[in-house]
Amino acid sequence: MDASGGAALAAGSRLDLEELAGASGAEFCQAFADQLARGFGADLVTVSALRIRQGEHLKVVASWFDGMQLGDFEYDARGAPCRDVVLRAAPQVFPDRVQQLYPEDAMFIEENINGYAGVPLLDAAGAVAGLVQAAWRQPPGAALTAEAVAAMQQFAPRLGAELAAMQQAAALAALARGAGLGSLSPLAALRQLAVQMQRAFRVRRAFIAECTADSPGCYRVLACCDGGLAAAGSGEELMSYEGAPCAFLQEGEPFLVPKGLQEMFPAQEAFRSQGLVSYFGMPLRDENGQLIGHFALLHDGGMAAGFQNSSLIGVCAARAAHELCRRRAERRRRQAEQALLLRRKAESLGLLAGTIAHEFNNLLAGMQGQSELALAHLEAAHPAAADVRAVKAGLQDSARLMRQLLGYVRGARTPQPEACDLNRVVRETLALVPPECKLGKAVVLDLEAEELTARMDPAQAGQLLMQAVLNAVEAIGPGAGTVTVSTRRRSLGTAERQRLLAGRRMPAGPCVILEVRDTGGGMARDTVARIFDPFFTTKPGGRGLGLAAAMGIISSHRGGLAVDSREGGGSTFRFYFPACEAAAVPAAGSAAAPEPRKRQARRILVVDDEDTVRRAVAGLLQLRGCEVASADGYDAALALIQTQGPFDGAVIDMSMPGRGGWETLSRLRLLQPGLNAVMMSGFAFSAAQAGYPELDGVQVLDKPFTKEKLYKALFR
Repeated sequence: MDASGGAALAAGSRLDLEELAGASGAEFCQAFADQLARGFGADLVTVSALRIRQGEHLKVVASWFDGMQLGDFEYDARGAPCRDVVLRAAPQVFPDRVQQLYPEDAMFIEENINGYAGVPLLDAAGAVAGLVQAAWRQPPGAALTAEAVAAMQQFAPRLGAELAAMQQAAALAALARGAGLGSLSPLAALRQLAVQMQRAFRVRRAFIAECTADSPGCYRVLACCDGGLAAAGSGEELMSYEGAPCAFLQEGEPFLVPKGLQEMFPAQEAFRSQGLVSYFGMPLRDENGQLIGHFALLHDGGMAAGFQNSSLIGVCAARAAHELCRRRAERRRRQAEQALLLRRKAESLGLLAGTIAHEFNNLLAGMQGQSELALAHLEAAHPAAADVRAVKAGLQDSARLMRQLLGYVRGARTPQPEACDLNRVVRETLALVPPECKLGKAVVLDLEAEELTARMDPAQAGQLLMQAVLNAVEAIGPGAGTVTVSTRRRSLGTAERQRLLAGRRMPAGPCVILEVRDTGGGMARDTVARIFDPFFTTKPGGRGLGLAAAMGIISSHRGGLAVDSREGGGSTFRFYFPACEAAAVPAAGSAAAPEPRKRQARRILVVDDEDTVRRAVAGLLQLRGCEVASADGYDAALALIQTQGPFDGAVIDMSMPGRGGWETLSRLRLLQPGLNAVMMSGFAFSAAQAGYPELDGVQVLDKPFTKEKLYKALFR
């Protein structure tokens, strides 16, 4: 029998093997510590587990100190021999003078420890999971120390297995407790899980990330635990797949780099600066098998080849995937609530606008007409002429403000969609932007090479683009900046449609996208949630109706709207229009013959229930040399056409008490077929909506209007 065999035999005689055989888990570790201390006269014995695999943090699971059990506690191993046991994965034995060898170990000096022996404990994969150690105040001598080391080595496999089982049970219990904390948000639960994973796998870093549909080349880190500390963050950090080990997870399979991480991924400077040498990544899927994210473990030591086979990997993957799915469901719920809130705001404002618009625009129409009449009768050099012109300008500003308000509700007017090329609309609109309105910013076009045909009202689409570009220019603020206007063709999928602020009911399928992106300071989430509210603005002197009108326009086109913005990262507005086939060019000679030009109207019937409007319109027509007859409603108009008709034309208010304008015109045309007419309204609705589709071609003037618009409509 050699010396080591003799030491093991002697060691066995000092331990109660029967007691040890009947114990397990923490009870076994404590029984071994007790027997080792009593059997070999040690003053201190501990069985400790690694908290992080670099050996600096240890957790005592069993202990003996002068006949007392110290309970569970953690300590920093730097400057102590136990750290060398872990780092070298080999026994460290010092029968004497251990204080001189480790002068930074304050506990050894304070307790006058002179002898020491420590043995590493390995897990099933062969990695160091902890250690067992003994210390003596009086030097124990080489023989006794060798016996103690032999006893520790004899039971090291059993101790390592018990530690691994205890750690796995603790990790599973922590995960189970976390899964039951329904009060935690998904993001908080993921951050808690990252901490639990870092502790369970004893690695330097653990993080959990989600896939990003809007940036397929990147992933978003939601939770990270580094060195036992949860990293602070908002959950918005985007990381590129390019040149990173996480790129391999896009194939849907786990990826392990047991060592040589820095050499395999030299572009990752952080791996070198932080001393990381190994990596394991696990893809995460939802219940439909779709890839939704991943978790990754990084370490400054090696990972065994069988690392990915741990049962904890599957448990952590299931828990992380569950929280990612819950986060996605909550995000969709918030988006749905936000879209519903926007629709309810639009409906409420629609009721309000419909109630006040007609009356308010009637007041403006009367004042507009009277100011034009006053200017017509005043000489240009008259002292009051400049004041009247100022009043007229103020009335026109008021009219524009009212049109923006109505635009929020219904796109300013019922759109007249036609098949047109979005690229052409963009070029024609931006050509109208005065250079001074760009405030020195660059406006760059990035248009799809091919024609992008969609059914849209080109005037309203141009208004929407103009407003978005001017907003982007103002958002950049002082100094240089760039506004990029892009167009794209895309197939709108269900997932993308559910992220839209407006247009969630837009049909899936081919669509064209108008995108306006700026390099400004971006917006906080609460600001993004309010930018489409009427009268909400962050700009000094702003009225807060531009984007509200844009929302109305896109809604009236049955299109979609999405906004991406982060503080410090600029903003992107995307407007979606359903795609269609290019409009066919009519064959020569197949076009309908133009309607014969009507002769210039001279005897005009004006119908409006508001006296101020009637007198103002009549006055403007009289300036043109027309003979005017006025009626305050349906009955008076019929009486005039029967007694003083026929008339060369009629100007009729659309909304009047009792029988409205469309009914009035329909009856007048029964009495005088082909009567040339113009409808006027402060809040227009179509003839078809009123139940008179046969009058759909009649021109409508929005109140208030200038005399030039009146003449052009009536005398065309």
